[in-house]
This record gives sequence, structure tokens and C-alpha cells, in this order.
Amino acid sequence: MHPGTCPACFKDYDKGTVITKVSEGWGHRACVPRKPSAAERAFARNKARIESGETFRSQKASDWRLGSSPSSSRPAR
Repeated sequence: MHPGTCPACFKDYDKGTVITKVSEGWGHRACVPRKPSAAERAFARNKARIESGETFRSQKASDWRLGSSPSSSRPAR
């Protein structure tokens, strides 16, 4: 192992330091970007959809009437 500079944090490391592949070269293990879990990816995808203005109202029409409670808004059977 050779001394060098971590491309992620721009800090030097000495000869003998344990390093690993970072996006642009070799650097500290702690500087390797963490891969998000499936739940984190789904959250980010849904957040982006909401922030872009997309709503989920089109999935199911509401049968609530303005000023009524949910129990009194359903049609009588």
C-alpha cells in the first residue's frame, strides 16, 4: 500500500492504511458511499412523485361529503 490522498474527503492517508475503491480512485473505507436499502429507495421515489405535484387521489374516489363524518357519508344500502 502506498500513501496518497482520498478523492472523496481530500485527506491524506499514510502507507499501510487500509483503503478501498472509492468512486474516482482509492480512499478511506468510511468514504465509500453507502447503498440505500429498498425501503429508502421506495421512500425517495414516492417523495419525488409527491414533490413533482402528482397526487394519489386518482386511485380511489372519495365518498365523503363536506361537513359529514365518514360514517354518515356512505350511501344507504
